[in-house]
Amino acid sequence: MVLENTEIRPYCNDDLRGFTDIFTSYFRNDFKITISDEKVKNLCSRIAQSSISGITPLDILLLDGKIIGFVNYQIDTPDSDWCEREGWGFIREIYVDKTLRGKGLGYKLVANAEKNLYTDGVDSIYLTSDEEGEFWESCGYKYTGRLSEINHHPIYEK
Repeated sequence: MVLENTEIRPYCNDDLRGFTDIFTSYFRNDFKITISDEKVKNLCSRIAQSSISGITPLDILLLDGKIIGFVNYQIDTPDSDWCEREGWGFIREIYVDKTLRGKGLGYKLVANAEKNLYTDGVDSIYLTSDEEGEFWESCGYKYTGRLSEINHHPIYEK
């Protein structure tokens, strides 16, 4: 498997099945959340619709044409379902298939989201993480020492 055959591109409607498969793995394997197939399909449909409408872009990471990861992000506005810092960029979710981690793919997804957010006019980006901050710090984010009022996870900023 050659990792040079990767591509990051915006989500399109043809991606729903592959996105649902990878998102199911994300929830069930990484978060250990028991979720029915019906609930995950509904959740993925809502995420996809929010992406298509431009509220929360969803970019897909492909390897040889197969979806292996994604990043979901937004600019916080009162119209979004998450607005902790109006006008800031917010990285909502990122996922890379467990078998492909540690190869710089997560960093590529983050850099892609940042580029798009900065292009859209944000000056600062934040995220919350329920994991150790080592990855985020390697991407240039700093732990703020504060917890999110929404999900109570540590906040990182750049």
